[in-house]
Amino acid sequence: MIKIKLYIVLLAILLSSFTYAGSSLKGWVYDEENRSVPLVGVNIFWLGTTDGTISNADGSFEISKNNASSVLVFSYVGYNNDSVLIDTESELLVYLNQGARLDEVMVTQRTSSTAISKINPILTQKISSKELAKFACCNLSESFETNASVDVSYADAVSGIKQIKMLGLSGRYSQLMLENIPYIRGSETAFGLDYIPGTWMESIQVSKGTAAVKNGFESITGQINVSFQNPDNNEKAHFYFYGNEDGKLESNGGISFRVNDNWNSNILVHLASNVRKLDMNHDGFLDKPLTNTATFMSRWNYTGEKTEAKLGISYLNEKRNGGQYNYDHGNNQSLQPFYGIGIDVNRLNAFSKVGFLFNRPNTSLGWISSVNLFKRESFYGFNRLNVHQLNTYSNLMYQSFLFHTQHNYTVGISLQYDINDEWFAQNDNSLSNVGFVEWVPGIFVEYNYIPTDRFSLLLGLRNDYSSLHGNFVTPRAHAKYNIANGITMRVSAGKGYRTPSAISENTQYLATSKQFIISDNGTQEEAWNYGVSINGEIPIGKRDASITVEYFRTDFINQLIVDLDRSTQYVYFYNLEGKSYANSLQVEMLYELFNRFELTGGMRWNRVMSTINSELQEVPFQSNYKGMLSGQYRTNFDKWVFDATIQFHGSQRLPYANNQPNRRSDEYINIIAQVTKNYRYWSFYAGAENLTNFTQQNAIINPDSPFGSSFDASQIWGPLYGRMLYVGIKYKLDKRF
Repeated sequence: MIKIKLYIVLLAILLSSFTYAGSSLKGWVYDEENRSVPLVGVNIFWLGTTDGTISNADGSFEISKNNASSVLVFSYVGYNNDSVLIDTESELLVYLNQGARLDEVMVTQRTSSTAISKINPILTQKISSKELAKFACCNLSESFETNASVDVSYADAVSGIKQIKMLGLSGRYSQLMLENIPYIRGSETAFGLDYIPGTWMESIQVSKGTAAVKNGFESITGQINVSFQNPDNNEKAHFYFYGNEDGKLESNGGISFRVNDNWNSNILVHLASNVRKLDMNHDGFLDKPLTNTATFMSRWNYTGEKTEAKLGISYLNEKRNGGQYNYDHGNNQSLQPFYGIGIDVNRLNAFSKVGFLFNRPNTSLGWISSVNLFKRESFYGFNRLNVHQLNTYSNLMYQSFLFHTQHNYTVGISLQYDINDEWFAQNDNSLSNVGFVEWVPGIFVEYNYIPTDRFSLLLGLRNDYSSLHGNFVTPRAHAKYNIANGITMRVSAGKGYRTPSAISENTQYLATSKQFIISDNGTQEEAWNYGVSINGEIPIGKRDASITVEYFRTDFINQLIVDLDRSTQYVYFYNLEGKSYANSLQVEMLYELFNRFELTGGMRWNRVMSTINSELQEVPFQSNYKGMLSGQYRTNFDKWVFDATIQFHGSQRLPYANNQPNRRSDEYINIIAQVTKNYRYWSFYAGAENLTNFTQQNAIINPDSPFGSSFDASQIWGPLYGRMLYVGIKYKLDKRF
């Protein structure tokens, strides 16, 4: 730990030595309606870059000039964004409007595909639509192939479900949000990433460490916030088609339209199918399940003089049929000798966000609410799991400032209500409900102190009461300090809580012959997370390289332990008795090597330990390192785009087996590539996944005896499928035509 801190300090000194003083631009920002009121904390940045600052207590600012851009953007909560073309050396005087609508102004500029926020005290990386277009991401789980922070892997060898990991821990410890609304929770966390179509996403914001308390108490390792295609943006219509050689077909369509001066709306449709029966490794099981998915969403945005609202409703239906090649899904499992898997999902979600702006600067009232119905009927051989889940969420927030706009605060009340009925049966026994019902009302306060453009402090405190766990308190703190021009340091500390669900969050073990022994499924998980990071832009040649070094540690107080080591015949669930922690150290660099050729490289080391079976040991199925190198080259006017990524995956500890206590997986390399041809409205692309053709051998243990005592399809650590080619077509029409 001391060595890591020393390395971070030395790195900060090294980065500082690369900075240089250039010419700067000065100015002031005021409220347009009351021109005597300065605006504090206005986000000011050069368009198309991550070089920015914020206004001081008197509304003043100073920002170094940037050769890459001459357009300065001003962004402030409750105000319309403004941009200024800088063609003079004079000081600026800028006035921002509250709530009034402006005529549309379009400014285009080449931007980085990913960027670290210079303003947010929480370490947040934005993955733009440019990054998402590098490879065919059919859903959210496939959107992190070029990201060093998030790992994606299959949950088991038969269901086709993918899961993510962040900071070395399962994705269930990260909060999944849709435009800052809790979106995937509870029993959905094992499957929910597949329910968010990639073509619907405008951007993804990945925040590490505990999030702001106004978003709830559940974030432990971070937050993944997805922004969908907005009815107010420039797109009028789109249509996408995708197909691969394994038999997956997908189509997506969307249309946006203006209802009147206040209302805009869009409709999004997603259809996908896996239609080809494959058994490439000849183990008797389908390599990928046959699936049919249909998803629909309608969104409505309202913009008034002092009121804004966003409304949405979505519906999903999905069917997955897998198992042995000869299994007949038209008959019951008990009527045939083959092993089958069936998963039927229906999901209905509705949400609303309403905001009221006041005449006082930086003052507003917001109300966020959502309702989610999730129904899943599934069987794995003779194991059955049926989930009926209702999640409701409501959050009322008031935001203003004390004395001066450098002292901002948010106060609010929230209510979370979960009905999580889980009907579970092993070996064709009768179903029993192992779920729960929970009410959680809470209050919170958040204080954001911005004395200068170099320093900001975000402090938050929540108090919640759970009908299952009683009262609990959630403190969180985040601080940002600009060490020097272009060098930003962040520190964070905070607590997070969550109510676990042993069965639905670990459905991969249904695809085994193991018996479930649940000793404790009612303890609330509780953990501290600490983090420190340094992000800097270093001049290398004629361009700046963005480098980020970060270290995070998660310490669990309570945790639901999944014990696979005690016996090969059972999987045990019980509360932590001893230590459990995860350390994650990551270095990432983004650099434009030459004009239109962008390189991204990253390396992450994980050490994840937990007390399992009374012994502190490495948690199974957690990679000890991951490396990544991604490159993109674009020709003039983006007529051709070439992308390639190479991934390096470290070994993972595997659960104990009979007379094999120290098993580890192989290390492996994965390469993906894509080429895109762009026209005015159309794009055509072709690509390949897993170019190394590396696959995990014998992914299913004893596939010839799926009803025997040793059958196991859950021990997955590497790719299940070999080289795969795909093609796609995109059509986009913006509102100018």
